[in-house]
Amino acid sequence: MRYVLFLPPWGMQLLSAIAIALVFLAAFRSWRERAARGLRIRWPAFILRILIVAGLIAVALNPTALYPKDTVAKPRLIVLIDTSASMATRDVDGEGRLEAVLTVLREAVARGSLEEHFTLDVRCFDKDVRPAILRALGPEAAKGRASDIGGAIASAVGDLADDKEQAGILIASDGRATALGAEEAARLALARSIPLWTWCVGGDVLRRDVWLDVPASEILAFSGDEVELGATLHQLGFPPRTFVVEVLGDEKVIARIEVTPDADGRAPLVHRIAAPDRGEKRFTFRVAADPDEAETANNERSVHVRAVGDKVRILVVEGQPHWDAKFLVQALKRSPRVDLTALYRLGDRRRFAVISSGGEERRETEDLFPRTPEAFAAFDVIVMGRGCEAFFDAGTEDLLSEFVARQAGGLIFSRGKGYGGEFRPLAKLEPVVWGAGIAHDVKLVPAVAREEFPVFEIAPTGELDALIDRLPRFDRVAQTAGIKPLALVLARGGAGAPEGTGADDAILLATQLYGLGRVVTVNASGLWRWAFRIKGRDEDEFVYDRLWLGLLRWLISGREFLAEEDVSLRSDRRLYSDDQTLRFLIHTRRLDPSVYRPRLSIRGPGEAMEIEPGRQAGGTYVAEAGPFAPGTYEVRLANNIGRPPELTTTVEVVGGSIEHRVLSADPAAMARLAEISDGEVVRAEDVAAMDRVIRTWHVRKQLAERKDSLWDRWPVLAAILALLAAEWFVRRRGGLL
Repeated sequence: MRYVLFLPPWGMQLLSAIAIALVFLAAFRSWRERAARGLRIRWPAFILRILIVAGLIAVALNPTALYPKDTVAKPRLIVLIDTSASMATRDVDGEGRLEAVLTVLREAVARGSLEEHFTLDVRCFDKDVRPAILRALGPEAAKGRASDIGGAIASAVGDLADDKEQAGILIASDGRATALGAEEAARLALARSIPLWTWCVGGDVLRRDVWLDVPASEILAFSGDEVELGATLHQLGFPPRTFVVEVLGDEKVIARIEVTPDADGRAPLVHRIAAPDRGEKRFTFRVAADPDEAETANNERSVHVRAVGDKVRILVVEGQPHWDAKFLVQALKRSPRVDLTALYRLGDRRRFAVISSGGEERRETEDLFPRTPEAFAAFDVIVMGRGCEAFFDAGTEDLLSEFVARQAGGLIFSRGKGYGGEFRPLAKLEPVVWGAGIAHDVKLVPAVAREEFPVFEIAPTGELDALIDRLPRFDRVAQTAGIKPLALVLARGGAGAPEGTGADDAILLATQLYGLGRVVTVNASGLWRWAFRIKGRDEDEFVYDRLWLGLLRWLISGREFLAEEDVSLRSDRRLYSDDQTLRFLIHTRRLDPSVYRPRLSIRGPGEAMEIEPGRQAGGTYVAEAGPFAPGTYEVRLANNIGRPPELTTTVEVVGGSIEHRVLSADPAAMARLAEISDGEVVRAEDVAAMDRVIRTWHVRKQLAERKDSLWDRWPVLAAILALLAAEWFVRRRGGLL
């Protein structure tokens, strides 16, 4: 079968302009000749001239016959079917999107129109790609928690790259991708000459939903302190209205808060409670489900408030006193939860100490730097400032390492590198690797979520970025070359630093575990400016104190064992999504591993299971389970030996999928994939005729075996000459020549 296309050497616009001009000239000449002869002569001459113009334009269009390539074997067509949860939306003539796709494909296969011309390779995809049997797929398969269109395309392109006979990739989806990379995968298909045939199903869907977010699922507090619980209510699709949020403690309603979302659908709310004296307590924010809601599993969120003790005992060591040290000491002295000892070195022989506890303060001129294990054990956290190496003697390195690694002490380097040159006793403890040079005027930008580092609970939920933007920048930051293995970057330098300084890459906050303790580097000079009130906002006034007290609570919360205990239970996190595996760590001390047999039980919505944790090195045990459905799960550890005999904790599992957030199909995204890959958009009625669609596409792309021009033949020339002769004869006979 041949196809005819016009392949003009010039553009169609130019040819159209020439044709119009020639017709106009012919009409103008006929009008000029109206007085010489009547219509009986002028009209035949005019019609013949128009036919001559049409013939010349037809030749200029270069009509060409294209003969498609014949294939020896049937080309391979990969069919990708989206089985994510959004494909269950019933907006295709009363059917679900996946159901409509399967109906069309099965009908096409039943009629043989697809299997006759192609070797079909059917796959379904959501978060992952899987082979599929068309007759075994059903509408109930549309339950995937994600839609990775890019990953599915890339996988198919990789499989088709070596096929000499391939017909491309047919993608049946609503175009609502939850992962990045779709357009990059389409460009990969273009590079491999594999067209994408995109079939978008579904339409616009008005979605209504109300959900709650909390800045952190765990809050650390001193025993009995007043704690601020924050949450944000979001709404989508509802008219302006007020929502009632309940706050529950011990499964009882302790407060009801009315909120009205703003134009963006957000409404922050705050409730204050007292932290427990010991252990932890769970509080829940809950909003009633609306009958029109698309999803109700996100209508409540829990916050665990964990007590970390009554006080924290801190030693501040400053070898080169500075405004930063002065403001830090003043902030710590104001807190009734801090027992403070601040040591200063004013010269080679001059040192003094400030001791503050319970609102009382005294000064000492003796060198109170700890020189024995018992003296180090009198502190929970040690803060090292500049020049702190001046306090060290021959035994300090081992004592400090013992304090952090075995006594679970916290160590903070408060103004970047605390020593000059090389100083191994401190360098081995630091989480960062120092570079060369200094940067100025640097903004702090958090590098982790609040869930991973609750120190950033310095602002109400949703306000953190705006608050940090208002805070003064650091006037001096040391350049860093990287971090130690297993260290974690908590904050970096933000945009706006002078060009070429590398401050945007500087590590401002970093931490790492060292044995049982934690070490933190605060790489900033000028943090004292945060102690001033900025622009008159209440939350700005307290940000400095909240940052430091939050850091101290976080450091002492990492202690594995409480007094008289030799077993501890920790979860990797307190908030999991329903596609994550729950992971629990059990630490022991002084227990015989040949006798100790821990049992972990997990109970929650529709789940009840028991796990035997696996033994790791150093008296550590690990247990993993899940993923689980959204809900609250109680985790109980039973110990056959050791104290306590039983430990409990709870974790929250929330719906991690964003499939339900936006349900409207995205035909523009699907069309874009086809355009990038040099493929085409197809409709449901085109699927049964994919052979015709693909052959026509081949012709349009001039992917032909042979091309024959249709104008360079003697009948065409003879016809044009005959028309010219006829026009000359008519005009001569009529006396127009």
